Amino acid sequence: MTKPGKFSIQLSGTFILLSIVISTLLAFSVGWISRLVLLTSAGINPFHTDSTAVALREASSYSSAIDVILDDGNSRGMSGKDVIKQLPAPKVLAGKQVPYTTYTSKSFPNEGTSTSNTLHIDRTVPLYISAQSKKEFDGGPDFRSDTKKSTGDDKGWKPLNADPPCDACSRGKEKKNELSTTTEGEEDSAEASSINDDGHNDDSDGLHLPAGQHLLVDIKDVDSEFLNSEERLASAMIDLTNESKLTLLSYHCHSLVPIGVSCAGVLLESHVAFHTWPLEGVITLDLFTCGGGKLVPLMPLIERLFSVKQTPSEGENEEDIPEPTLLWAHKLRGFREGFAPGYVRTSNPLDEGLGWSVLGRLDFDMKRPLLSTKTAFQHVDIYEVLDPDHRDLESYQMSLSNTDGAYESMHPELFIPNKILFLDGVQQSTLYGDAPYHESIVHPAMFTHENPKRVAIIGGGEGATLREALKHNTVEKAVMIEIDEDVVQLSREHLKEWSDCSNLVGSANDCFEDPRAEVRYEDATQYFISGFPTDEAVNGSDKFDVIVMDSLDPNVKISYAVDLYSNDTYIESLYNGLTESGILVIQLGESNTDDDPADEVGKFENRAIIKDKLKEVGFKSMHIYTEEHCEFQWPWTILVAFKDANTKQNWHRSAAETDLEIRKRLLTTKSGRPALRNYDGATHSNYQLPPKSFEISYCRQEETPEECTMLNTDEFVGVAVVGEDDSSIAYNPVVERRLNHKVKADKLAM
Repeated sequence: MTKPGKFSIQLSGTFILLSIVISTLLAFSVGWISRLVLLTSAGINPFHTDSTAVALREASSYSSAIDVILDDGNSRGMSGKDVIKQLPAPKVLAGKQVPYTTYTSKSFPNEGTSTSNTLHIDRTVPLYISAQSKKEFDGGPDFRSDTKKSTGDDKGWKPLNADPPCDACSRGKEKKNELSTTTEGEEDSAEASSINDDGHNDDSDGLHLPAGQHLLVDIKDVDSEFLNSEERLASAMIDLTNESKLTLLSYHCHSLVPIGVSCAGVLLESHVAFHTWPLEGVITLDLFTCGGGKLVPLMPLIERLFSVKQTPSEGENEEDIPEPTLLWAHKLRGFREGFAPGYVRTSNPLDEGLGWSVLGRLDFDMKRPLLSTKTAFQHVDIYEVLDPDHRDLESYQMSLSNTDGAYESMHPELFIPNKILFLDGVQQSTLYGDAPYHESIVHPAMFTHENPKRVAIIGGGEGATLREALKHNTVEKAVMIEIDEDVVQLSREHLKEWSDCSNLVGSANDCFEDPRAEVRYEDATQYFISGFPTDEAVNGSDKFDVIVMDSLDPNVKISYAVDLYSNDTYIESLYNGLTESGILVIQLGESNTDDDPADEVGKFENRAIIKDKLKEVGFKSMHIYTEEHCEFQWPWTILVAFKDANTKQNWHRSAAETDLEIRKRLLTTKSGRPALRNYDGATHSNYQLPPKSFEISYCRQEETPEECTMLNTDEFVGVAVVGEDDSSIAYNPVVERRLNHKVKADKLAM
């Protein structure tokens, strides 16, 4: 019996179950409708399940305190409220698709660290910005392949969802490029273009090479407070990756005890890391990427972000605070040949001398790119460097001061940085090697000729070979044939010393403006082939007394270089283009050593070919000499070929006779200083005999020449007499060296 004022309700199990189901469905419906409204108002398709929508759903697992930098420059969260964070989180560039990754880590307790922070990539920011602007980022022109069609503008922004979604590339797998329209006949040129464009790490085609680039940076005299601030350093690292269009997936930082910071960041492209020594003012940083973007152009950005000048202490003069000193090196890593179709190491400027002689060295006190550009024919790089083995930074800075009595400030021209010119990564000349190289390639032949009036120069775009030829008062016309006009103009702007004739009485300030100079921008092979098809077809006044071939090295493995040294028609036209007493000069690249095989079977094959071709077309005598001070890595080889063997008699003048010819022949200078800095009679005497290594190489031919087995020097007299009218010994360093020794011995015995 129920008590008064009390009541009870009996509910069946079915009713309770239905109530729970209905409540759940009602809550789900309200949430689903709310989601539709919110996503639609944000400009996102709520029914689209691509990576963008997935990222938005998973963004809830990250911290809700997200910094979003809008156009007004304010920092606020998704809710619009101001946000304060200890360390900034790495962010994805708006609209950039980043593949999802798994994260594994293990931390160990260490008394040497005071703090430890790990930050992961924040995927919500780009979605929010894209939703607000209805645009997304596709990387911009620097990251688009030439064949990739895009609706993006020059800054990389395109309408949201304008392009169809594409599958993410997976490492080590090659994807077919369905947009390519290259025909079979265009494949070779397209491949060459890709190589010359330096896209050696480009993953735009889905081919991930087992290769990359490594940038190493050391900086000293940096502000100690900056070096001990984990937050400022992390911000600089994020700015570096964002401005260089890299993707920082996560990073981990430790503040050390008692002082210092170490950070390591994982990039989608590889990694970035640094360590600091605040008390010493030093930071070391390395950046490794396997993507297509170049790293060397990032150096100004790294310098701006990490070279923070020290703050003067109380009473300290700011002028006494040293500027941060930055040392850096760039290296190619991994493997390209055999993995990148059509890749040839010598076609990559970074894989040539530019890479290992300048970029790859970390010990230069200064390494500054003055120019890096590509012309219609080749890639041009000019670097300014201070090698502490020769000139150090302290001496250079002293030369810029006005310190009374200091040798450096009294002779600043002796301490200026060196300039180096590279074409397709191959070193061409340097500021300090300019005179030894260009004087050695011009003056020995010019002073051997009795009266050189007309001179032709093949190549020599920087203008220094022309400068040396114009120093002779006998020269009436100097014709320079250079195929690449841009190289000439770039050299006139950045390498003015190479074409400076302002010190020559009777010349112009710029050698290219000298009235005796004629510069022709055309293919030198066609110029000579069309102008001098036969020895008799051309008026004698059009021929040249001296032709200097200052062009590509014979061991450069490109078709144009091979053609210069093996084209029968072209080499015959050079012979035809010379007067009867004419002399041909050819630079033949680095010297061989006594360990090298014969030229015919070694890396100097083109050198052997052109010597044979010159003999075939009729040159009566050839001679090789080397110059060791050109600032190349090896002594440099130069060949002179005489159309008439009698012309060679002047080659063996005494040093005093050569010095006398120099005084009679050269233009006077306005300064009163000698017009030549390296070449004189004594120098020419060193050129008169080929080095011993060329005799050794000559005797290593497959069929050993007879003269190599002769022990009695008297036997060479007969050989030399036979050779006076016989071009079969036009080039013979064995006879030349041993007969010269006999002549000197006979003179001493008299």
